[in-house]
Amino acid sequence: FGMGLECYVQWTSPIRRLTDLQVHAALKRYLRKKRINLLIQKGIPIPADITSMDVGCDITQLREYINTASEEKDNSITSSDKVKESLKFKTVDYIDYSSGLGMIFAARPIQSSSSSYWHLEYIRRLVDESIDEVMFESVVLGCVNQERCQYAIYVYALGLEHRYVSETGKLEEGKKLWLKV
Repeated sequence: FGMGLECYVQWTSPIRRLTDLQVHAALKRYLRKKRINLLIQKGIPIPADITSMDVGCDITQLREYINTASEEKDNSITSSDKVKESLKFKTVDYIDYSSGLGMIFAARPIQSSSSSYWHLEYIRRLVDESIDEVMFESVVLGCVNQERCQYAIYVYALGLEHRYVSETGKLEEGKKLWLKV
């Protein structure tokens, strides 16, 4: 799938692929950060092919500090214990989740439009291919607007929370509905 992984876990529908990939990227950054912390604690330099983007935070100064400390260690200016002790306080202990947020926020409207399009396309195909009526089982999550009898419902087959205006009046939370297309 182009993620550079031998295996891939998908816990959302294909309609929400962007957020699925964002979660995978965050998990990969977290795991890389943990690995880098172990390297630092052992006094091993960060591999040159690891970038700040790979870890989710700026590692340039950290890399320079480790290289300087390693050179000092090699020149026997400081003891191994002193180098390890000084590196212990310089470990990467955070992931910068705010990095790239502008791109994420810019992508959300596109993702939302794409999601809406594919939901509607899926429903259109069901209607075109079905001899019978197309109906979706749903559950009422709660009232959004009492004056309009508007409710938040969850459509199981679509994995979709939707706003629904009741034609029959008040609906109770947890009530099962069948929506006819």
